This record gives sequence, C-alpha cells and structure tokens, in this order.
Amino acid sequence: MIKEFVRNPFVILCIGFAILLLFPLFFTPKGDIFLWINARHELALDFFFRYWTHMGNGVWLALLLVFFLFYKYYFVVVTALSIVFQSILVSVFKRWLFAGLPRPKAFFGDEINLNLVEGVDVHVVNTFPSGHTATAFALFALLVLAFAIRKTWLSILFFIMAVLVGISRVYLVQHFFIDVYAGACIGLISVIGGIAATQLWFLKNYPERLQGSLLRRG
Repeated sequence: MIKEFVRNPFVILCIGFAILLLFPLFFTPKGDIFLWINARHELALDFFFRYWTHMGNGVWLALLLVFFLFYKYYFVVVTALSIVFQSILVSVFKRWLFAGLPRPKAFFGDEINLNLVEGVDVHVVNTFPSGHTATAFALFALLVLAFAIRKTWLSILFFIMAVLVGISRVYLVQHFFIDVYAGACIGLISVIGGIAATQLWFLKNYPERLQGSLLRRG
C-alpha cells in the first residue's frame, strides 16, 4: 500500500512542489512572499478563503476517523496513527522549539497596514508551523489513500484543495509561507508514517486481525 501511495500523483505533486519552492523558501525574505499575497485581496477571495480555511480544522480528521469505522478498519488504524504523528510534530515545533514566534500581524506591527478579512480572528504568536495546513494535507492524503489511489484526476483535485487551505492561511494573515510549507510537509509525512507503521508493525504482529477484521468491515 505504501509503495502505491507514494507513486500517486498527490504525493508526486507534493514532492515536486516542495523541491521547486525550496529556492524562494531559502532565498526570499519570509515577509516578501507574505506581502505579495496580502497585496492581492479581492472580495471574492476574502469570502472563499474565510470559509475554505476551515478545511484545516482537526474536526474533519475526527469525522473521517469515525467514517472509516463504517468503511474499512484498516483506514481507522492509519488515520489514528497519522493524527498522533501530526499532533506530536506540530506540538513539538509550535509549542516547544519555536514557541512564541510572531505571526505576520505581530511581526510587521504598525509598520505596514495589512489587508485583513472581516470576521477573521487574527492570531499573533506561535506561527511555525501551520497546524491548519498540516491537518489539510493529512486529511486529503488520507482521502487519496482511501478513494483515489488509482484515480489521477481526483488525486490532483485533492492536492489543489489542500494547497488552497495553505494559501488561505497566508491570505488571512495567519501564517508566513515557510509555516505553510512546513505544515504541508508534516501532514504528508504523518500519513506516510501512519501507513508505514500500520504495515511494518501491525501487519507483522497481528496479521490475521488486520487482514481480516481491519481490512474489511465486519
């Protein structure tokens, strides 16, 4: 399963863009990319990103986990492990290694008049990484695993949907580009880790249980 997953267009696109974006990531001041996006606010985009950003809320992963209880139990295990890995990684970076790191609003202060979206509560600290982006990429990666492993068009659509969540975090003045980049990597790595752990550990120690009751409902 893991070999098939990493060959999926969703993962290939994630890796490809991660490599392509390394240049602006390392050679462009983090504020420049943010300000470029912030200068391109439109009413339609304000409306769209204000609501689409909620696809990065953890509740969607929780709902997906519940759904898998009635679908295939194998995905319950993978999803649960992915959530654990993602939560640990995000917490280590956000709450420990980079605790208190200022978000765009605090970073720029009163020096620049930023475009804000009405009705959005803008946070000011713990910017790295973007938890919403990590959740979104984990969510759509799991959807690819379950429903689009051999469907190229759907895998690409899920990739675009995940990317839009990441863009929304910058657009809504919640994160810098580097925060979103790291969040996307964490989300994808968490799912790959969940799949690997399921195969390497559970299939090794409980093959009948997983291949029977977990791989199929009932």
